Order: sequence, then structure tokens, then C-alpha cells
Amino acid sequence: MEINWTLLSYVVIIIFALVGFHRGWWREAIIFVFLAFLIFLLLNPSIAQWIIEQINGVLSFIWDLIPAAFKPTVSTGIDAAFSVDTGGAPLQINPSSGATWIVILIIFMVVAILIGRAFLAANMARTGTRFAPTCLGSILGGLLGAVNGLIILNLVREYLDGRNLPGGVLPSEIAQTSGNVGISASSFAVRISDVPQFTVLDSFTPWIFVGGGGLLLLVLLRNRVRLVKSDKGFRKIDRLRPYGYREIDVKVK
Repeated sequence: MEINWTLLSYVVIIIFALVGFHRGWWREAIIFVFLAFLIFLLLNPSIAQWIIEQINGVLSFIWDLIPAAFKPTVSTGIDAAFSVDTGGAPLQINPSSGATWIVILIIFMVVAILIGRAFLAANMARTGTRFAPTCLGSILGGLLGAVNGLIILNLVREYLDGRNLPGGVLPSEIAQTSGNVGISASSFAVRISDVPQFTVLDSFTPWIFVGGGGLLLLVLLRNRVRLVKSDKGFRKIDRLRPYGYREIDVKVK
């Protein structure tokens, strides 16, 4: 199967822009912050390596807590769930594999969506008072969504390339030629054509995204929560209506 990178880029960016228009800027900003953190890890492979090592240490600790009689069953379940072969050993994450970071990217996206869902509603069931974007909030959300789509495309490209991952080696299952990327496996083969030789993560550009993610994190917090004093003099967290959103009541059916 062959996929044109330029066409794929247009489709992904348009889809993310439409989703961002519907969700508003605040929720898209959460995704941007998570993506900025992933860019930071690409710029600092040693930090990415350290984080994965700590996670592997936790996985090994949890494995040691499992009774020996249950370890074969747990190992078999992990092998079936993640399509890996642990050989009865604890599951360890490979920081040099692009597939590892693509999975992390997906997890980050899911977490960011859940955070946006939780913080802009009275509860996870989306009942009571929640917030919907205004026209300006939707426009800003569409712009941020398009940027998020562009970043995700370039992150995936970097993960497939593998040059900035810990270890800095190309995964064996990925073959590159000029303007093309080929991914092969036992059950499928994908060839991506017209792949540019550079990404937006080259030169100084990624640091702009990282700095923008830090600023957006502060803006997110300032637009949603604040510390106020109660009648008894205690500090409490007060929820604010984010700029570019309006309150709506959701009736329980």
C-alpha cells in the first residue's frame, strides 16, 4: 500500500482543525502542551532514556510483587495483549523503538482528551453545567487543532526516522530512500511517498513549540482555576469560565 505524505498531511491537518473548531481552544491547548513535552523529549534523548528507565524499574518492581504461580499466566496475557514475547520476564519498554513512542503519543492524546472532558464539565458524565466554545473560541480552537495535527505528523515522522530517539539508530523494520519511507511487517507493507527531507522539528523551530507549550500551560491554569479565600479564611480552588467559552446547562434525562 502506498500513501502520499502531502495528501495525508492535508487530510490530517483539516480533520484536526475541524475537531479543534468544535472543541474550542482550551481543550486543544491541553493537547498542545502534551505534544510540546514529547518534542522536548525528542530534543533531549538522555532525559527520555532516563524516564523510560524509571518506568521499566517500576514495571520490574510490580513484576516482583506477583506470586510466582501467577507469573506464567500474567506473562501470557501481556504477550497476547501487546503482541510481544516477554519470555516470562517482566515487560520492559524499549526507548530506541519508534513504535514505543507512537504508543506513548496515543496514550498522551487519550489522557489530554479526558482531561479536557473532565475540566470543562461538572463531572465526567457531562451533566450539570459545562462549557461550550464561542465563535472566537472555536476559531482559536481550529487554528490550534491544525497546529496540533501538523506537530503529530512530524512527531510520527521523527519516530519512524529514529534519529533523535535514545540510541539514535534506525529501527530495522523501517527502510528509507530519498523522499520515501517504507514500513514492512510479516502481515503488511506500507510505502509513504513524497516525504520531505526536513520536518518542523528541525533547527530552532521545536524550541518555539516547547516554549509555547509552557506558556499555554500557564494560560490554561489561569483561565480555569484560581485560589480564593473562603468565609472561614481557608484557601480553596475556584473554577473559572475559560475565555472564549460560554456556560450551558445539561439536563439529566
